[in-house]
Amino acid sequence: MQDVKEDIKKTEIELFVINKVKEFRKAAKMSQRKLSMELRLGSSYVNRAENYKLREKYNLNHLNELSKIFNCSIADFLPSPNVEIDTINQYLELHPKLKARNEKMIKDAEEKGRKKREEKEKKGKVRRKNDEI
Repeated sequence: MQDVKEDIKKTEIELFVINKVKEFRKAAKMSQRKLSMELRLGSSYVNRAENYKLREKYNLNHLNELSKIFNCSIADFLPSPNVEIDTINQYLELHPKLKARNEKMIKDAEEKGRKKREEKEKKGKVRRKNDEI
């Protein structure tokens, strides 16, 4: 099971949505290919989305169309009230390149903020010195 878990490319919430869509699809006795065509996607999209090893997943536009196809609410595809796990962190762990880019962006922003504060403090000291004279 450890090997299987390492192959998963989707977060807990993405898997929840995919499994809900699959549940609706099967209840409607609809094939993966038929649902892909209904969504105006490639004929194997739903098959790929349902494969936990691949990155394909449903977006909000897909969920909107799925709610029309299955005559339900978009909310029917989402967990209520939420998924407890930190899915953003989980997503970053699944995508190390994105995680590294995100960490660099945060570090750069913090550095920029630090430099800005130092400049502001420097200007404040000069102003106070001028006021004293």
